[in-house]
Amino acid sequence: MPKKQTYADLGDACATAHAMDVIGDRWSMVIARELMLGPRRFADLASAVVGITPAVLTSRLKALRDSGVVEQAQLDDLGQTRVYRLTEWGQGLEDVMRSLGRWAQRSPAFPVPEGSMTPDGAIVAMRTMAPYADLAASGGGPVRITIELHDERRPAAGVRRYALHWDEDRFVLTEGADEAPEATVTGDSSAWAEVVFAGAPIGAMGVEGDRRAVERVAAAYAAIT
Repeated sequence: MPKKQTYADLGDACATAHAMDVIGDRWSMVIARELMLGPRRFADLASAVVGITPAVLTSRLKALRDSGVVEQAQLDDLGQTRVYRLTEWGQGLEDVMRSLGRWAQRSPAFPVPEGSMTPDGAIVAMRTMAPYADLAASGGGPVRITIELHDERRPAAGVRRYALHWDEDRFVLTEGADEAPEATVTGDSSAWAEVVFAGAPIGAMGVEGDRRAVERVAAAYAAIT
């Protein structure tokens, strides 16, 4: 198979064209999205990036490594698990996703009919859209909740936990459980995305603790859709 020509091969010196050479192939941004919250094993990525084949995933990861977006690492655990993670430069793609997400919100073909989201995909979307959401408008003070999500399409992947700390001056949403949350919300990741981004009833989720804290988060995002 002949080598695919890049914009650089064609003499295009535009930085945007170079960016497309780096992350413009199908699956590349989705892989980056699934790595945004932390390192993942090859098996994790193969499961989360729905529709990709192992061969294509291997190829995309190699291309992203060669470009300096992704690197391999070894976890400090008993099994010395080998994982993929974004480089410091690769982490900068979150700003790109933020702009793309806001731009896509106005697409005539969005939202995607019957679409689904992975747990990390839903959380990254919350992070990238957060600057447009106003917690203060929902009333009350800071919010501190744990979000526990699974993907009904792939139950073997288990549950992922995230901690949200949000007040007027700070928004922090990271992987890992909060030790003392006001509330814990649990359920399918696509159902949670429907609550946050499409105004679906919170009744689709399980809530322990202060239900009002979860409702305030949903209300803040509803104001931007």
